[in-house]
Amino acid sequence: MLAAARDLTGGAAPSSDDLRTLELPVDAVPEGALTPGADLTARVLSGPVRSGEPLTDARFLAPVSVPTGFLAYPFRIDDADISALLRVGDHLNLYAATSSSAESAILLARAVRVVALPTGPRTSTAGALIVVATTPAAVARLAQATANSRITVALTPDTS
Repeated sequence: MLAAARDLTGGAAPSSDDLRTLELPVDAVPEGALTPGADLTARVLSGPVRSGEPLTDARFLAPVSVPTGFLAYPFRIDDADISALLRVGDHLNLYAATSSSAESAILLARAVRVVALPTGPRTSTAGALIVVATTPAAVARLAQATANSRITVALTPDTS
């Protein structure tokens, strides 16, 4: 079966360099084990994975989690406590706020769906990682805003 060749972060799509083959006794192979040759091109890890950890289908977002034409985009919010309020499947409005009191926060994207809330060992980086499914245009706005602004979120009603 496949296993992680190194520690992997949630929200990432593993490449062949991130994987290794692990041989286990037949009765020790977990249900849903991924085998060499499995197509992971449309899969994103739902959370962090440790080096050597066997990979199963449960460790990945289903390909349908990210609709055609959308991208899974991981970004960091400053306040980790906010992420504790979120669940996979929630819809968020994403805002960029600056330190200027003369400007209102800018709406970057409306009703984007949370597809993963990676957890794992905390690094020196503050905040929390959130992965959303959104359009390439919204990803471009979000990427630019994360370089210059504080990103914040607001929960929205389920739009499905």
